[in-house]
Amino acid sequence: MASNYESTPSEPLQQRQLPSQFHLVTWNTFKHHIPRLIIIIVVDLILPLIIYFSLTSNIKPVYALLAAGIPPFLMVVFKAVWKRNFDSIGFIVCITFIFAAILALALDNPKILLLEKSLITGALAIIFGITLIPFRCGLGQYRWRPIVYYFYHDLVPVSRAEFGLSDSMFDDNQYTQLKDGNRKQDVPDSKEVAQVYAWIYDHCSSYRISCYLMTGVWAVGFCIECIVRYILIASHFTVNEVFLYGKISFIIIIIICATLQICCVVYERKHILAHIEHWKMENLSVPQSHPSLSTIPTQVTREE
Repeated sequence: MASNYESTPSEPLQQRQLPSQFHLVTWNTFKHHIPRLIIIIVVDLILPLIIYFSLTSNIKPVYALLAAGIPPFLMVVFKAVWKRNFDSIGFIVCITFIFAAILALALDNPKILLLEKSLITGALAIIFGITLIPFRCGLGQYRWRPIVYYFYHDLVPVSRAEFGLSDSMFDDNQYTQLKDGNRKQDVPDSKEVAQVYAWIYDHCSSYRISCYLMTGVWAVGFCIECIVRYILIASHFTVNEVFLYGKISFIIIIIICATLQICCVVYERKHILAHIEHWKMENLSVPQSHPSLSTIPTQVTREE
């Protein structure tokens, strides 16, 4: 993945002398996601396996599968109620689970519940793929961006100060309204994060490329999982084997895609920081005689 930041003779010096707040530590960025990751592993993997294999010897497989799918279903509902917002992916999961449960109980066929996971990952593959299509509406006022662009908001929520973005860098017409709102009242963290990534997406081509690339990776990963699970269901495996192997294949694909996503975030962030400093040097009007211009980029904002 190539960066649009061109090296200059003074680049190593500039990067070494970036203020400490610009050096975002990877561990500090991702450590607050660990509790949520543990909860996801327990609810989506461990609990369903325990529930299914503890019940399958006593009740029909269709009821055991239905009971095993309840914890992930309740987690989606809980997140929607707790955050008080509409989650389109969670909505798909809930509707698919309810529809598959009704059909499985009506037909007494456990494989319908196994097929439900394949339908979800297939739908996710389509959704991720659709967001790769450049789309505008309302005379260009709304732009359809790759879905991984929005992942960054949640994975790496950063403020203007953390990336060294001053108010003067948001003077474009599309940011004027947001900037005026900031002066009148405190902006919620989510709104500031959206501002930061909107600016980066518009000004840093390597970041746009990484968003498209990783959205494609996730789309392919979900598509592969969908195909693998469908092959398992169509083959002569038992319900127990399909349930177990399906969970394993899903976890493997998620781990691969998530690892690539984290590596991409860490790698691209270095280019974003370098690009921001390069953009500030080229676009912010600063007297050339300023004695500390080449060593302390943050003083540019103070002088302005």
